[in-house]
Amino acid sequence: MSSLRFTLRAAEPAPVTESVTSFDGTSIAYDLYDHSSRAAVLVVPGFWRFRRHPSMVALATQLHALGYRAAIMDPRGHGDSGGTYGFNLHEHHDAAAVAEDLLRRLPIESITLIGLSYGGAIAISAAARHALPIASLMLISPVADFRMIAPKINLLTFHHHIAWSQALHKPRFDWRMRRSEKVRALDDIPNVHAPVCLIHVKNDWLVGHDHSVALYEAANEPKELHVIDIEGNYHADRIFSVASAEIDPIVSDFLARFTTR
Repeated sequence: MSSLRFTLRAAEPAPVTESVTSFDGTSIAYDLYDHSSRAAVLVVPGFWRFRRHPSMVALATQLHALGYRAAIMDPRGHGDSGGTYGFNLHEHHDAAAVAEDLLRRLPIESITLIGLSYGGAIAISAAARHALPIASLMLISPVADFRMIAPKINLLTFHHHIAWSQALHKPRFDWRMRRSEKVRALDDIPNVHAPVCLIHVKNDWLVGHDHSVALYEAANEPKELHVIDIEGNYHADRIFSVASAEIDPIVSDFLARFTTR
């Protein structure tokens, strides 16, 4: 395990903003927090998250503090990226385009993908459908299948999960896309041949932990599943702020074993 705790509060490094053109001409923006590691960790945010969201900046900063080159992308329809979000209709092409750009720009040997929520589904499909040197996948509250999403909304605690400030960064998406054909991560994960780590809070309010269980059962070895039993039913990046004692050692240990510094 890394001797550097994942929760180490380091000075925020200044990222360099880059962009790459995806397969259909859509411009995809990402920030690179450069380092000297021989692998890069590419973070794929979930729906309604963009690369400059405080939780995403904090994650990239901590990855950098652990000694890794870290990149975080704006999914299409979010932040400075073009296009319209399609819930893993085309987004795996975008993640692959960013990964390929990192491989061209940097003296690195491999890519580790960290996907949060729907970004987990995108990360799985990018690893399964594109010829990338994937070192490992870390999936935090990932979506296995859009049709399995069944939010458990408690009006008394809803404010703990959704910040009003999110309304200021509304992504571009079309609700009709919910009914369109999508790439299912559950179908793709058997084609991923890299170590997989799944982390989920038990009874997650938005994406139930049954998603991670289903993905784990379909994944190849080596694989590990961590269902964290804490109060609050938290989802995706919120886990880092409310359950750091549980999640930080998992993240730092998995990266130390499978991602080259």
